[in-house]
Amino acid sequence: MAKKLSKEIVGKVVKITEASTKTTLEFDFSKLPQTIQDNFGPFGLGHKLGDAAAGKNGKEAVDAINKVWEGLMKGDWTIRAPKGEKINKKDVTDKLAALPEKERAIAEATLRKLGIIQ
Repeated sequence: MAKKLSKEIVGKVVKITEASTKTTLEFDFSKLPQTIQDNFGPFGLGHKLGDAAAGKNGKEAVDAINKVWEGLMKGDWTIRAPKGEKINKKDVTDKLAALPEKERAIAEATLRKLGIIQ
């Protein structure tokens, strides 16, 4: 699916382009009232740190947040938490094939119910 909006940050200017009209809007952060700028700092930090934990739980989420915080403290805006482990269909089908027939039938039935395999 194509992105509806694209965003680019140039200095303190945020450029947002809407895909279907190709309209580009520009917003200069430095023109905002000082109170709004002051509120954006903690708000943005909360978003950046929260994004680090997206899709994670427990210690993995805590570690991801800390990793991003440590990167930010070093001046690295682009720091990202490591992506979680991914499982692909080939791995699943290979592991299914290795199961004894009776266990494989039970596992396949469950995976079909979950929509993971057909």
